[in-house]
Amino acid sequence: MRPITDDGPGLPSDFLPFAFDRFTRPEQGRASAGTGLGLAIVRSIAEAHGGEARIANRPGGGADVWIALPELPDRGAAPPLHSREPIGVRS
Repeated sequence: MRPITDDGPGLPSDFLPFAFDRFTRPEQGRASAGTGLGLAIVRSIAEAHGGEARIANRPGGGADVWIALPELPDRGAAPPLHSREPIGVRS
């Protein structure tokens, strides 16, 4: 999987602590479409799975946003994605 990189100017440093708040956008982003919910959704999904979301500006420019999720315990082989038996049907 290739990471997606941001080659823009990054985000204002005073905005970074609030970037994951709902309906929050940096001043420069208010001229474009959007509601400021994207990063709040990212954080909610990460936290729902026991993880966290982080953001920082890269030294060469651009923003770096990532999520960290806990490693799942090894539970053996994964179940098949499909089965010949109907689910929820009893004889």
